[in-house]
Amino acid sequence: MAAFLFAFPGKLHRRERIADLFWPEMNTERSRAALNSALWRLRKILCQEPSSNGGRNLRSIGDDVVLDPEPWFHVDSNEVTELARRVASGSYCGETATRATIEAAIDLYQGPFLDGEEDSLFAEERERVHTCFVTLAHHALVFYIGQRDYAEAIAVCRKVLSFDPYRELFVRNMLGLLCLNEQRAEATKFFDRWQKVLRSEIGVGPMPETARVFQLVRQCDSHHDVESIWQALCLERRPQLNSVRL
Repeated sequence: MAAFLFAFPGKLHRRERIADLFWPEMNTERSRAALNSALWRLRKILCQEPSSNGGRNLRSIGDDVVLDPEPWFHVDSNEVTELARRVASGSYCGETATRATIEAAIDLYQGPFLDGEEDSLFAEERERVHTCFVTLAHHALVFYIGQRDYAEAIAVCRKVLSFDPYRELFVRNMLGLLCLNEQRAEATKFFDRWQKVLRSEIGVGPMPETARVFQLVRQCDSHHDVESIWQALCLERRPQLNSVRL
């Protein structure tokens, strides 16, 4: 419940709705008691912050509950989505500052939002936050490929694929980057493992674009081939930040 309130600061939530979301197996009286107890515990936690003024930003307004946003608390999912919005709108100035902030936001992402909660509200927010994370990761990847910083680019791909293993744009980049980083044998092993899992769990093969990159990696034996792989990755360099629903 606390994660839910922190994820939507400043929004009014009906007590009945919160109780139904988190204590659906209980009758009305018991779920309301559980909600009151949870709110009391959350307020006690907020009180540990001296700037919280006794946790008064967690308020009950009639049949509603609201957690007012305050400058002293930060929510990872909100920071990721807010940064994606600001980058998409072009409100950031200065490449270095933007890149450093994006890298920090990527590090903040630790997996799907409220994973395991199946209500449509959570599913929609989970997809939105994840899309923003992937878009920011692509933005960082663009920079690293352009700078030929293959180790950092590989690290970005690994993080995205740890949460989203079938995102083939990052699979293609991973293959090419491993080869460019003089890890062609590792690229082959990675593709073989990934392809087997894809076929067994999803029942499909790689996209043609992914297969083409793998062929380039397998045939790579000259400087010209290396440049061909780099150019292939550059074709996918433009992040579609403006397409993200923020």
